[in-house]
Parts: sequence; C-alpha cells; structure tokens
Amino acid sequence: MTSFTNWVPRKKVAIVGSGSAGIGALWALNRTHHDVYLYEADDRLGGHTNTVEWKKGKFTTLVDTGFIVLNTATYPNFINFLRSVRVNTVPTQMTFGVSRDRGRFEWAGTNLDSIFCQRRNLFSLRMWRLIFDIIRFNQFALDLLKEDDGYSYSSSNGARSMETIGQYLDREGYSETFRNDYLIPMTAAVWSTSPDKCTLEFPAVTLVRFMWNHHLLSTIATRPDWLTLEGGAKSYIDAVMTGFPPNHLFLKTAVKHVTNDPDGRVRLHLENGKTEVFDHVILATHGDQAYQIIKPSATAEEKAILSSFKTSENTCVLHSDLSHLPRRQNAWTAWNYLTVSSPWTGRDVDRVSLTYNMNILQHIPREAFGDVLVTLNPIQEPKPETVQGRYSYSHPLYNPAAIKAQQALPRIQNTRGISYAGAWTKYGFHEDGFSSGLYAAQAHLGAKLPFEFVDSTYSRGKQPKLGLTNLFARLIILIIQIFVIDLMERIFRRRHRRVPPQVNGLDFPSIEPRYTRMNSFYQTSWRSLRASTSSWACASCRRALARAKPSPPRRSIMNSATKKQQQATGAAGAPSMERMAEYYRYKNRTTMYYTLSIILGTVAFSYGSVPMYKMICQTTGWGGQPVRAPGHGPSSSDPDYDPASRLTPVTDARRIRVTFNASVSDILPWKFVPQQREVRVLPGETALAFYTATNKSDSDIIGVATYSVTPAQVAPYFSKIQCFCFEEQRLNAGETVDMPVFFYLDPDLLNDLNMRGINEVTLSYTFFKAKYDNNGNFKGFPTTT
Repeated sequence: MTSFTNWVPRKKVAIVGSGSAGIGALWALNRTHHDVYLYEADDRLGGHTNTVEWKKGKFTTLVDTGFIVLNTATYPNFINFLRSVRVNTVPTQMTFGVSRDRGRFEWAGTNLDSIFCQRRNLFSLRMWRLIFDIIRFNQFALDLLKEDDGYSYSSSNGARSMETIGQYLDREGYSETFRNDYLIPMTAAVWSTSPDKCTLEFPAVTLVRFMWNHHLLSTIATRPDWLTLEGGAKSYIDAVMTGFPPNHLFLKTAVKHVTNDPDGRVRLHLENGKTEVFDHVILATHGDQAYQIIKPSATAEEKAILSSFKTSENTCVLHSDLSHLPRRQNAWTAWNYLTVSSPWTGRDVDRVSLTYNMNILQHIPREAFGDVLVTLNPIQEPKPETVQGRYSYSHPLYNPAAIKAQQALPRIQNTRGISYAGAWTKYGFHEDGFSSGLYAAQAHLGAKLPFEFVDSTYSRGKQPKLGLTNLFARLIILIIQIFVIDLMERIFRRRHRRVPPQVNGLDFPSIEPRYTRMNSFYQTSWRSLRASTSSWACASCRRALARAKPSPPRRSIMNSATKKQQQATGAAGAPSMERMAEYYRYKNRTTMYYTLSIILGTVAFSYGSVPMYKMICQTTGWGGQPVRAPGHGPSSSDPDYDPASRLTPVTDARRIRVTFNASVSDILPWKFVPQQREVRVLPGETALAFYTATNKSDSDIIGVATYSVTPAQVAPYFSKIQCFCFEEQRLNAGETVDMPVFFYLDPDLLNDLNMRGINEVTLSYTFFKAKYDNNGNFKGFPTTT
C-alpha cells in the first residue's frame, strides 16, 4: 500500500477557511491518516471560487464570478492537482482594454485595429507616447529583477529595494498617459485595488516579477495559454469534497479566536460559544482575519508581522448591461477597465471598475444566453432588470510593509501549533493560495503529494537573460528616447521656463526687456503709494490719485565709470556682455548638438526600420507574413526545446486546404506559376510545393520574391522551413527553374478561437525586378544634366 504521509504522529487538525488555500490543504491531508475538520463562516465552500447559475428564458448555464482563469506557465501545482482529480480545462482568451470618461479615450490590446479603435489616435502624440512607453517598460523594467524578489515558502531572503510603482515611474520619467491608461489600470484590475494604491504603494519589483512570470512583458514573444475550468471553477471543489465526512464539515461556523492550552494544544473559540481542541490548526483565511483570530493570544512578533496585511472589499455584480463595456465594440475584450477622470486633477477616481466579458472567457454563446458580464465595483449601478446576482469579495492589498511581512512570515509558521496559508502569503492569486495550503500540509504535517511541489515564484528564473533581439530593441528605444522624446520634452519645457540653467557656474537671469522690469517695479511702487496715502489724504487728493496713471519710467543715464563699477561688483541689473556671450554660446552648442542628434537618429532609424519591420512581421505574422519555424512555439533558447516536436501531425484534426497563387510585376518579363493548385495538410504535417519561373526575355535578369498568407490570422501558424523568398534569383535568358517551398501549419492553431471555421489558406508569391543592371551591378538613380 502506498503511503501518502511522511512519518508524523496522527493528529487532529482543523482547517479554518475553505478558499483555495483551505481546499488545497484539505485535499493533501485527505490522503493522510490525520483526523481533519473544516470550518467555514459562510454558507458555501470556495471563497473566491463561486460558480452561479445564469438564466435566460428556458436556458441556464454556469458562470464563474470570482476565480475564472489560469495559465499553463504560473499555475504548476494547481494544474497538476486538476490532472490528479480529473477535472478538465478548456482554452480561453485573455485580452485587456481601457475606456476612460465613457468612451472619450479607448484602446484595447487585441490587435492593431483595437489599439487604434479611435482612428484619431493614429495622429495623437499621446497615443504614440503610450505605445512607446509600453515597449520601453517591457524592456527596461526587467532591470528591477537583478535582486532576488524575496518570495519563498521556506525561507526569508535578504533585504531588497522597496521602491513603489509611483516612485519608479517618476524616477524613469514615464508619461502620465502610460501611468493612467496602461500600468495603473492593469495593476488595479489584476489585484482589484484602487488606482491611488497602485500608484503610491504597490511595490515595483513585485509587479514586475509577476508580469514577467505571466509573460506580460513580452512585446512580440509567445505568451502562455490561458485556461478556464470545464463546468465552472467549483468543479474542482466538488471533486475534493467527494467522500469527505459530512460530520467533519462545519458551514456557517465562524472562529472567533484561538488560544493554547497548557499542554500546547490549540483551542478554537467559535462564534456560537463552543470550543474545540486540536493538535494543529491551519488558518487558511485572509491575512487580516488571521490576525484578528490570533490577536488575543498572539506574541509580539506575531502581532508585528500579521498586522501588516490588509484587504480591500470589492462588490461584484452579475448582469447584462452593455453600458459597462467600452462604447466601441472593436474595443471589447475579456477584461474591460472603465474609469472616469477627476474633474480637478484629471486622474482616476478612487475606484476600480472592471468588467469581465464571460461570453469570451467561458465561451458562453451570446445567441442562447445573451450578454453575460461580471463587473467588479461598477462606477454606476447596472440596470436593475439586467442584474442576476451581487457578491462581495476581499482582495489583499500590497505595499512595502506587506512585502516585508511576507519575508518574515516563515519565522512564525508552525509555531504554537498554528500554520498560515492563503493567497496573501505571496502574489494574491489562486495558485498562490492553493500552493500555500499544499505547503502547510506537506511541510508541517508530513503529507505526500502525487506530484513534485513547485514554487512558481521563479518559474522563469530569477533574472531574465537578454538576447541579441532584446539588446537591439533596447538600442532603438534609447535612440528614440534620447533623440526624440527628451528633445521634445526639452523644447516644450523651455517654452514655460523663465530661468535658464547654469553654465560653467554662471547663473543666468531671465532676459526680459529692461523697460518691462522697470515698469513692473514702477507700477508696484505707485500702488504702494496710493495705498499708503489713502488713509490721510483729503478727498480731492484721493480722487486725483485714483484718476492718475503712472507714466513710463525714464531711462537712467549712467556714465562709463558707473557701468564699469556695476559690472565689476555684479550689482543688480542687466548681465554683463561676457555673461551674455557665454549664455548664447551655450544655446548655440545645445542647438547644434540636438540638430546633429536628430540627423544621426534619423539616419540610424532609416537603416534599421526595414530589417526591424521585416523581423517583426516574420516573428509575429503581421501583414500576413508567415513566421519562421525555429521561432514558433516554445522558445528556441530553452535547452529542452526540440523543433521536431512541432512536426507531429495531429491525426484527429481536420485537413486544411492550402492553395497557391503567383504573380509578377509589370516590368518583369517572367512567367511565374505554381506547379500544383492545392495541397491538403494536417496541423503539424510537413508539405513540399513547387513554383516554376521562366525568363521570357533575351537578357539575364535578377528578381526578388515577396510572400503573404491569407487570411491574416493564419500567418502566425504558417511556418516556412525553406523557401526562395527575399533571395535574389538570377535567371539567364530563356531559363526555367523550379523553386521549392517546404512548410507546415503549427498545431497551436487548433487552440486559437480565431481559427475556428477556417478551412482554406492561400500562399501568395510576387516576383519583382531587382534594382540591378544585367551585369548584376547596382543601378543608381538617373541623373539630369
């Protein structure tokens, strides 16, 4: 018989809380000889795992209102658990969009059409600065991970910087648009916290490591697959509770506090006045709830650590009111962040409004069930006739104090017979809560798991490894930042700045017309005179003073001796000629430097834009460009990566019809045709096709072919192993050659919802005449005399 417990004496164990952490601990301990009891204050199990019914006429379906999605990269323990209990998952989409001020500014990250869902943003400097800052942040924020993040279940790592997001953005000079319309909405949406908390208090390293682990800092790289549970999230709770003794489950039974008996055992004091004694207690609640439970008997160290954890209350509404989605339908995404600007500061109000489009996330058919939306903290109440449920959830708040407390938490774990588990012990997500429950059962009570426990904090390593593509991207970003962004900011800033900078220790005053400065002084003196005499002057004098207007001051006359004395002593007045000359030399040098910088930056960008665009298109499939086979699927930098793994035909999939098209430019006297009209291939199956080119002219000609794939959404999955594109093809007069294309369709297309219903793909090649003469020499532009 297989043992599921490292040798630990049989204990009577209480689990307080039935969220992801409590269910994880219960499942692990169910496989042991311990006597386990579960206490839950609510009338249902699951915490944030709350699957409810949605009704539309005679149809009903299940909808998740709390825990909804997971991914294959950062949920290793939870996915292994689902496999163990045979709970199936289905692929889903994870897209994000922002709508501000009821549609005045909107964008979404689904594709280029959704990014510029407001066509005027194509000409908006604000939008282009947002895109630039997103790319810049994705590249350079990784530098924050040079130090260990300090998260670990088993140990507390060394101290590290506790810089907040707001401090980091200010230090690096990111735009307000990037702050308010990208990073803060994403942070607030992911952690369900208010925008001001994200700006001022959220630890920057925590956010960056989370985004890196979830591949959210990948501008063009492949991101992990997102999944949802078949039959709703509660299906895994039903699987765990199957066979659990009903007399060991206590719903609607809140634990008021815990104490220790003289023999060291733990006594639970319940809200109903009863008490129960246990050998070990796992507090699988929120951090602030755990603090209130242990507070009467807590040590000073326990109080200092647990008092640092806070939560925020959030209202969740299940409804079908479309006013809680962006105004433009092409901006609708799986996660829709809606906010309104403050009329005083122009920033977000102190609330998060996030709408989950469940038709997208859980594949709920709109035809049968209508629009199914889940909104967190709605800015305005949905129409009452559209509401089918209202729920309340608590989410952990993160600040530097909470992160320090997380690092210190191992010091009080498994002391006094008490363990702490919950998503608040790490990033705040379902995997974190479930894994913390598994860890408490395994490390403190000897439970054995049917799989290896994985700490997903460093699922991608502690530090990213930058390749040549990353370094090249950083170089381009720095060139744009220095030669374009910084230059424009300096220009706009100078328009509003009055005091020039110091040069070589010289403090140049603002250069205003002397008459203006003197006249300002004279006006001030005259107003003072009127004010001082009004108290004692007679009525006639006061009327005369009121009617009188100050005359412009006369220019004072100074002899040369006075001027020399003023220049030598540095008396107040106009700067000396030497200082003026130095100041203008400084301005001229600055202008020259920026002019040269713009010229050099333009030349560098001109040379790099074409190969960079080609590289991006071939990597992402933009513009219908097929991707290169080695760059598709898993990363080729992975030591375990095997390109041959992508070349396994999916025999139970449908065959896709691939047709071939050929054309030549009007000035190229070639005949270019495909040898076959079509082939039918399975995903993962390689195919070989041939084109024939004939030079019908009397001279040798060099041609270059370009290619594209339609429909465009197939391009990321159309992988060429070998072809003749973008290579110079020299055909002698009258020569005919066969040109092969070796390709396959990536099996990942079967998991893409956008590929449903696509049964035909067209590969098109077009030949152009290269800019060379008949001898192969470069042909320059014609000159006129």
